Amino acid sequence: MFDKVSLEKCDSYDHEGVLSALKKTLENIGGLDFVTKGMKIGIKANLVSGMDPQKSATTHPALLRALCEVLLERGASVVIGDSPGGIYTAHYVGGVYKACGLTEMVNELNKNGGKSAETVCLNDDFSVKNAEFRDAVSIKTFIYTGWLDNVDAIINVSKLKTHAMMGMSCAVKNMFGTIPGTTKPEYHMRFPDEKAFANLMVDLNEFFKPALYIVDAIDGMEGNGPTAGEKRHIGAILSSRKPYALDMVCAGLIGMKLEDVTTLVVAKERGLGPASLDECEVLGDKSVGELRVADFKRATIHQSITFEGGGIMRKLESVAVKLALSTKPKVKAAQCIGCKKCYETCPAKAITMVTSRGKTAGKNNLVPQINRSKCIKCFCCQEFCPKGAMKVHHNVLGKLVGKINN
Repeated sequence: MFDKVSLEKCDSYDHEGVLSALKKTLENIGGLDFVTKGMKIGIKANLVSGMDPQKSATTHPALLRALCEVLLERGASVVIGDSPGGIYTAHYVGGVYKACGLTEMVNELNKNGGKSAETVCLNDDFSVKNAEFRDAVSIKTFIYTGWLDNVDAIINVSKLKTHAMMGMSCAVKNMFGTIPGTTKPEYHMRFPDEKAFANLMVDLNEFFKPALYIVDAIDGMEGNGPTAGEKRHIGAILSSRKPYALDMVCAGLIGMKLEDVTTLVVAKERGLGPASLDECEVLGDKSVGELRVADFKRATIHQSITFEGGGIMRKLESVAVKLALSTKPKVKAAQCIGCKKCYETCPAKAITMVTSRGKTAGKNNLVPQINRSKCIKCFCCQEFCPKGAMKVHHNVLGKLVGKINN
């Protein structure tokens, strides 16, 4: 049996409601028994970009505040951090902290609690370290954010969202934020295959081994996730000691199965995760079925398209279906501001900026042009586009299947 998953209903980001639901979900799995007085706890949040928390792309500050409060009650100090897409410097990440509502939250928490600024703080250590992990499947050596070496335990607090490449971004995927921002595109380039990249995510979880995982699923993101989708209310906070059954339950909440989420597929293959929701023990006052959002819109289609049996015809059918259901990034010129973010972050150097022949939102009249022969479909351009102008584009058959699934 895999680690128990705690699921509690939470309808809004009202402080008292969030604090109550968080305490309940932690009590279901044994509470914060690993936290003792004097420990420094590192909260690994999802701060993918400098976005207003109302956009539902990042971990909401209300949940982070509630977690800080229960940690302070146990005599711990707290540092909150992440490495968003972009340069990993104090100035850039500081701007992300502010935009995501964390600077104000931490200042208010310390002031109201009468604590010193050191009791709860935002990470200001932007060093990077080299790691060696011989048990890894994809990445045996890598660069990571050094602040994680200075905490006694890590709590992973993710956001439930769709993801163009992995199908879903949640607890497992959130650990990609341990990689410095400008190094992320390099790793996308090294592991363009979906399963290889998913194994990288699992490798990071197995290397850092967070002591606790919490998911902000009060409001999630559907559609063009993980940054340019739409806010969708789900109404839950979840927690577990390990991320794999937790992500399976989260997938169930938004109508996904194992084959729809690549990180779940590889976790199962490695013996770390369940094959289905039936193998997960869920604790709490509500079941997955009671809170499931059946019409949750996906970022892309992760169909199980492997045909059983051999033979050349079967292989040709498999290739044909994969081509028909494949997706790719495509710019919506009317929303593009010509900021060159996609050009700068593309790991395959498949994007050039060209003069637009139509109307664009940008003053410089430039739009990205994608060289399809170079594109590895990592969707970094889509993930880091500040205006959501880079969309996930489906082929005709893919659109049809998507309508059927939804």
